[in-house]
Amino acid sequence: MRFVRTLALLLFLPAALLAQTAPTNGKKVLGIEDYTRWRSIAGSELSADGKWVVYGLRQVNTLPTDAKPVLRLRNVSAGTEIEIVDASQASFSPDGKWLTYLVETQPKKPAPPAKDSAAVTPTPAPMPGAPAPTPTPTTPAAGGRGAGGNQVTRRWELRELATGKVQVWQDIASATFSPTSRHLVLRRRPATPATGAAPAGGANAARGLDAIVHDLTTGRSLFLGSVSEIGFNKSGELLAYTVDATVRDVNGVYLATLASGRVEPLDVDTLRYARLTWNDAGTGLAVLKGREVEKMRERTNRLVVFGNLAASHTPIMLDPATTAGFPKGFVVSERATLEWSDDGQQVFLGIMPQTTAPDTARRKGTDSLANVDVWRTQDERVQSQQMNQVEADRNRTFRQVFAHPGRYTTLTDSSMRELDLPMSGSWAIGRDPRPYISDYKSAAADIYRVNTTTGERIKLLTGQLTGPNVGGLSTDGRYFLYWKDAMWQAAEMATGATRTLGATAPRFTNTEFDYPGPKPPYGIASYAADGSGVIVSGRYDLWFLPFDGGAARNLTNGVGTKSEIVFRPVRMEPIDSSVRPAARVARELDLTKPITLSAYGEWTKKAGFYRLANGQLLPLVYQDAAFSTPSRARDADVVLYTRQTFAEYPDVLLAGSDLANPKKISDANPQQAEYRWGHRILFDFTTRRGDKLQGILALPDDYQPGQKLPMLVTFYEKNSQTMHRYSAPSFITGMGSMPVEAVSRGYATMLPDVFFHTGTSHSDMLDAVEAATKKVIAMGYVDPKRIGVHGHSYGGEGAAFIGTRSKLFAAVGMGAGVTDLFSDFSQSWGWSYQVSGGSGANGNNYYMLGQGRWGFSPWDDPARYHFESALTHVREATAPFLIMHGAADPTVSFTEGMNFYNALRFNGKNATMLAYPGEGHGLSGLANRKDLTIRYFQFFDHYLLGKPAPKWLTEGVPYIAKETVKEPK
Repeated sequence: MRFVRTLALLLFLPAALLAQTAPTNGKKVLGIEDYTRWRSIAGSELSADGKWVVYGLRQVNTLPTDAKPVLRLRNVSAGTEIEIVDASQASFSPDGKWLTYLVETQPKKPAPPAKDSAAVTPTPAPMPGAPAPTPTPTTPAAGGRGAGGNQVTRRWELRELATGKVQVWQDIASATFSPTSRHLVLRRRPATPATGAAPAGGANAARGLDAIVHDLTTGRSLFLGSVSEIGFNKSGELLAYTVDATVRDVNGVYLATLASGRVEPLDVDTLRYARLTWNDAGTGLAVLKGREVEKMRERTNRLVVFGNLAASHTPIMLDPATTAGFPKGFVVSERATLEWSDDGQQVFLGIMPQTTAPDTARRKGTDSLANVDVWRTQDERVQSQQMNQVEADRNRTFRQVFAHPGRYTTLTDSSMRELDLPMSGSWAIGRDPRPYISDYKSAAADIYRVNTTTGERIKLLTGQLTGPNVGGLSTDGRYFLYWKDAMWQAAEMATGATRTLGATAPRFTNTEFDYPGPKPPYGIASYAADGSGVIVSGRYDLWFLPFDGGAARNLTNGVGTKSEIVFRPVRMEPIDSSVRPAARVARELDLTKPITLSAYGEWTKKAGFYRLANGQLLPLVYQDAAFSTPSRARDADVVLYTRQTFAEYPDVLLAGSDLANPKKISDANPQQAEYRWGHRILFDFTTRRGDKLQGILALPDDYQPGQKLPMLVTFYEKNSQTMHRYSAPSFITGMGSMPVEAVSRGYATMLPDVFFHTGTSHSDMLDAVEAATKKVIAMGYVDPKRIGVHGHSYGGEGAAFIGTRSKLFAAVGMGAGVTDLFSDFSQSWGWSYQVSGGSGANGNNYYMLGQGRWGFSPWDDPARYHFESALTHVREATAPFLIMHGAADPTVSFTEGMNFYNALRFNGKNATMLAYPGEGHGLSGLANRKDLTIRYFQFFDHYLLGKPAPKWLTEGVPYIAKETVKEPK
């Protein structure tokens, strides 16, 4: 109740606290009470035939129960649109003739299924040979499941687009169309018993849930009882499912032939079935079956494989008890996925040791049993990291393979645990990082070629750099790409022979990478669909590197470098997985066909799309805006995408594949026109160290030349790429946000870029922020005596440093920032004996090679660590500070903010700290976010605009009075 009451009071704060003088253009100043008027578009989808578009609208800045979601369904050719209230999670059938969606109605607020249609109920019919279902209603009910009907009512609806006819099912958890668009599978929601009641049926209750298979052609529904897992094959002609029933002798895996409605058991047992997996061709099926073992943690599973269902329903089976080479004391584990090889001849599985089940009884007191953790400096991983990763360690499995006609092969074990399976072919990549595990060094491993047929391992590389953007298996499985000696290398998997790619091309090293340690490449963009080579990214252009070592080819003809435009491939067309698996197609480009490229102007911030066809690069759209990736209908030349700017919400647009003359079909936030808004200016500046950077400055739309505005500054690494990002009103989660309300109130707001040099990160922030601020002052927009700066996390520690070193700023906000680098270097991040949530690893890597960018330890250069810490300079601070920190922050210890506050207090400085109990690195509670937003403006309005200070800032809030103070005043 306290939360609700506080929330209500916050909504009715005096307007004087929320907005300043009305603007001269007659528009309203945005206030915190207006935030809930904004809505977001929650997903949009285009039907395969291009005739329909569906998108969701949902209120933001409110509790989820008050979000009021609606779906808008638009007939593209007719230009008409209907609204479906309380609906979300919409999905078209593959043929574009049907639509499903979830309707959730809050208590005592019943809603019709749609404004333009009447609901009908499907005709039930039992599926021949299927286990009997548990009866559940299929007609709309007045209340939800549970006592009193006071819960949210949930139903799935199916709409026939041509007629508008709607069918309804109650208490459904999910709805999935078959690939043929002929059938719809609906899964029941689990029952919700009354509070304190035992589950229906007791310990022997069915663990599966009923499913409905609805025939979209005949309108008849077939029922399956106690279904645990279910899935269509690739063609959609077959449906496999497992049963986990109360009557244990009907457990099994079943196959339904949908054209005939015939259901037959493939395997029936008293065991439990799990991990039902089709092969890509849809001809083979794999599943695990096993039982719990008393006092042991893992089930004892067997793998059941139906290699070709068209030829035989007789399975081959991997039984650990009788399989040669299966390690003693291990089990086949359902904790690992099952995966098929591309040719359907192998099934990859996971095994793990059987262990004793943990004692779940209440732990005895320490008078009878010691509770101690032993921390050793020689441990491979620090104890805190082990604690936070204990579940992952317990559930670690080892990859193995089972192949027709029953051959079991070991692929990984304790000497080589990591394996990347190929999308095609019989060679995998194994990694052994054990010799290179470190608290701070770059990730590296010994790399092996692993034959998935024989299990043979052949060492390929020693101590190779690993991690994102530094290589991987080609989509056809023939080559392993890796980054070494600042060049792309390709190892042929069949022979191990290695060659350097693109030797005559410009280097592909990421020169903008401003971290210590080895510099990575810009990355692999895609692979040629014909297997002839790889497409890699340069800073601007795309290059094709042949696997045979031939001459590199600049695909974008040098236009990117010449015009300083970054080109990257995007996929506008739907993926055709009829020939190859979708995951493989998604990573390939057919260079003989037109290719769509995104385009981003490095210095202009323009964005859009180009088309590469027949070696020519042609612009489609290139504007002062930001765009989402276009999505084209499967069977029509209709494209869906969004465009946004600082002042333009990313509404849904429709166009042809040339993206010309788009038509806006949504208007999510028409109320914005009532409010004073702003526009952004891009500007260049140079730091004292000579770094040429950019910043973005926002001004109110009614700004008059010569005005000297107050200004708020925030920063976090690079920001100029967000030049055209729409800024919706939102309650802030920390001190790094820049609320658009500030511009509406009459502030200028500025976000500068920062470039970092090794060992001077905080000085680099100070240098960049001061240089950008001085540039804006020189441009004549702002009053140099009314400028505030704030930041959060990495930006928060920078803001603390700037606030103690600079005299440019009249007020400083700092959120969740490190202020003592020397001590934080040795913190276990995301962990303490009271707080968890992160990896638990210590801060060594962060400071040596990561975001901290120091490149050396505190003991290598203690003076530098002390100098770059804000705590060192608190006596030099002159501006007032507003500090905020979540008391349960798992990323930056709360003590960092508290110690900084105490240091400022000891030295007689003006500082106020907002501590939010139970909150983490950013605020999640709605009332807390509103509270911080209000106090943010009250603080800066007082020190930059001269408004009266609120009492909490001048008199504080004694802890004894905390419960009686419900609003910031």
